[in-house]
Amino acid sequence: MESLFFPLLLALLAGFMFLSIRKQKKRMTEMQDMQNSVATGARVQLTAGMYATVVESTPDFVDLEIATGVVTRFSRQAIVRVVPTDEAAETYPGALSTRPEALDEDADAGQIENPGTESRTDDSYSADRPGEGTTDDK
Repeated sequence: MESLFFPLLLALLAGFMFLSIRKQKKRMTEMQDMQNSVATGARVQLTAGMYATVVESTPDFVDLEIATGVVTRFSRQAIVRVVPTDEAAETYPGALSTRPEALDEDADAGQIENPGTESRTDDSYSADRPGEGTTDDK
């Protein structure tokens, strides 16, 4: 019984490694297919988390517009995903996460009249600072 345990454990480990490597290769080929199929005008997300629009693509590089009028060249491998068109509007600079009507209602509800003008009733904190409070000249 003990003589079968070790070979069974090795077979189980080899099967797990085979399945893991297979998933990783499949994921890698899907990523390469996605990076190679990027077309001009597509909105993409880069490995650094930056969003950009594809202006021009070559076999090795893509020219991306990261801001209005700012075009930079990146390697194709820097592309993590192509942003779907329904999410693309949220990735542009200055995009609002909520509707403007909701922003107006929230601003009126939690507005502070005089921010930064808190008054303290006790002045005990000044004695804790060096150079302030009681002075003992000896």
